[in-house]
Amino acid sequence: MTLRLGWTVPTSLTPAALREFAVTAEGLGYDHLSVPEHLVSTDPAYESLTLVAFLAAVTTRIELATAMTILPHRPVVLAAKRAAQLAFLSGDRLRLGVAVGSDPAESAALGVTRESRGALFEEQVRALRLLWTQPDACFEGEHVAFSGVTLTPRPRAVPLWMGGGTLHTGGRPRQLRRIAALADGFTMSGLLANRVNRAAGIVADLRTAVTEAGRDQGAFGIEARLRPDPARPDSWRSLADAWRSAGATHLTITTDDISLLAPVHAALTT
Repeated sequence: MTLRLGWTVPTSLTPAALREFAVTAEGLGYDHLSVPEHLVSTDPAYESLTLVAFLAAVTTRIELATAMTILPHRPVVLAAKRAAQLAFLSGDRLRLGVAVGSDPAESAALGVTRESRGALFEEQVRALRLLWTQPDACFEGEHVAFSGVTLTPRPRAVPLWMGGGTLHTGGRPRQLRRIAALADGFTMSGLLANRVNRAAGIVADLRTAVTEAGRDQGAFGIEARLRPDPARPDSWRSLADAWRSAGATHLTITTDDISLLAPVHAALTT
């Protein structure tokens, strides 16, 4: 199985440098760009869908994956509309990665309580699927409710992935069964970059949970992360091979050192 290869977008770059980075990555043959998000941050950070729109405008082929759009931080109808428009305008290149969020201060600033966000998130995910596929969509939940909502243009199926895992859990998602039941794939936390042995058990448990949820393991994606050591280029290929053996379908390079774009791609594809 060939790993789909991507790179995490460095958010410290200027707009001109971001454009050059994206065009270069696409030209080298990378399969996707991974777009992080922070809405409240003292470091350079972007709202993920805004950055996806920028990247879509300067590229033509490469998949654009959010990792992660914090879904409880926005109204679900607005999130569904923005994602649908981005999918349509980019030529179906959006992969929407969503998560609950792990920053209490950010959630508080956006009016989302820790106690409600898990249940809110599950309702939002179900509502997204409905809004993308049905005219006059109706949903009645504890946290999300709407009726007679039609989004046009409606996209083709938007891949909906989930993330999870914090320092306290060692990178393991707390709601593994929720991911297995509701998502099209799982994106690992950066905490698990290069930690193949630790992550292998998570991958195995997740694939078991996917089967137990009555879903097709073969259609469920697993995105791992590789943090390349510039001093050890010989380790890049062995790490990629280890991730493939562990069950990963996608591999995202996680580093701000964009001088490695070409050598990493060459090492992993030749």
